[in-house]
Amino acid sequence: IVFSGVYVIIVYFMTGQPMQTERVLMFTTINILTALVAQSLGLLIGAAMNVETGVYLGPVTTIPVVLFSGFFVNFNAIPGYLQWVTYLSYVRYGFEGAMLSVYGFGREKLHCSEAYCHFRTPSLFLREMTMDRANFWVDVGALCLLRVHQGGLLLSAEVQVEDDA
Repeated sequence: IVFSGVYVIIVYFMTGQPMQTERVLMFTTINILTALVAQSLGLLIGAAMNVETGVYLGPVTTIPVVLFSGFFVNFNAIPGYLQWVTYLSYVRYGFEGAMLSVYGFGREKLHCSEAYCHFRTPSLFLREMTMDRANFWVDVGALCLLRVHQGGLLLSAEVQVEDDA
């Protein structure tokens, strides 16, 4: 939580985002939830298997989670038969929630010094990223559900280890 707070202070304020309490709190919330889900996934992998397997499985699980998050590949570019995988990616919910907290909720037009600025309108940016129909609170709920689910799996893994000992 501390490192997420430090990250938010540095990133949010140094990128010149609007100083609106609601936006800062939403950005902070989504970043803390994303960090908690990522940490619980790492703890789950570490608790469920030996070190050698965990070191291999960590990056192997991270690559698809990031690829299907919408960060590198736009959701429209993902084939229809793989679209469902995006809903399993916690990075998708974190990225989407961060974008919505910064560019959503009726944000005013962005300052642009150029004569032509394609992304002057935040709603156009969200549409280009295929996030115009996304819901911030769905992202928060999905991250909370993933955290609870992973916490339950971690608890059951710890109980099983204690039973084996």
